[in-house]
Amino acid sequence: MIFTGSLVTFAEGKSKDVVEFLSNYPQIDVYTVSEEKRSIVITIESDSEESLEELCKELMNHDDIINIGHHYFNFEEEVEKINKGEVTNISLKGFSKSEQRKLRDTKYEY
Repeated sequence: MIFTGSLVTFAEGKSKDVVEFLSNYPQIDVYTVSEEKRSIVITIESDSEESLEELCKELMNHDDIINIGHHYFNFEEEVEKINKGEVTNISLKGFSKSEQRKLRDTKYEY
């Protein structure tokens, strides 16, 4: 299980629409909207890195979502598996800013 704290940036004036959209996903908890109403703090619970990546790709298809930036990961269960000698498949490839930029740039050509 992977827990992720993320910041979702969205188009101006779309906070209610984006909060409603995100609330439809049981693995997402919405915590707060920024004062300027351009970003939302969320947490995501996912079974694997692959399911997190697929969910974020799906979310990025929403016309009003500009970016999803992951700011922390908690994968204690995966660490416990490693300590027991079990095989895990964690790369955290979406955590670095350069990887986030690649994902964002596939949606918005500059």
